[in-house]
Order: sequence, then structure tokens, then C-alpha cells
Amino acid sequence: MRTTINISYEIIKEAEILYNTANRSKAIENAIKDALRFKKLKEFMALKSKITFDEEYIKKIREAEIDEK
Repeated sequence: MRTTINISYEIIKEAEILYNTANRSKAIENAIKDALRFKKLKEFMALKSKITFDEEYIKKIREAEIDEK
């Protein structure tokens, strides 16, 4: 998909260096993918204290999966 955006030359050059590519589109695509991945990970980490797991149940299921092999 083609789109027009305004990004400073310095930022584009830094992205090209960081992602080791002379292809501007690829550098920007990689930077956006990393930004999305980071944002999702940050949101996931925010759930850390809000979710509880039944450790014994998980252990029991894992042992059952191992026994099936």
C-alpha cells in the first residue's frame, strides 16, 4: 500500500542504519512493526498482576501432555 507521510530525513536515516537497509520503505515498515510489537508487549505486561494462574492445574496438564508422547 502506498501512502504519503512526513518524516524527517534524520529519522529515516537512523531507521535505515538501525535496520541495516538502504530501502526506506523496508526500514519504516520494520520500525512500525517493532513499535506495534513493543506496544502489545507493554499492554500484555500490564496484565501481569491482574491475571492469576492455577499453577497446579497447569503442571498437571503439562505432565499429561508429556505422558501422551
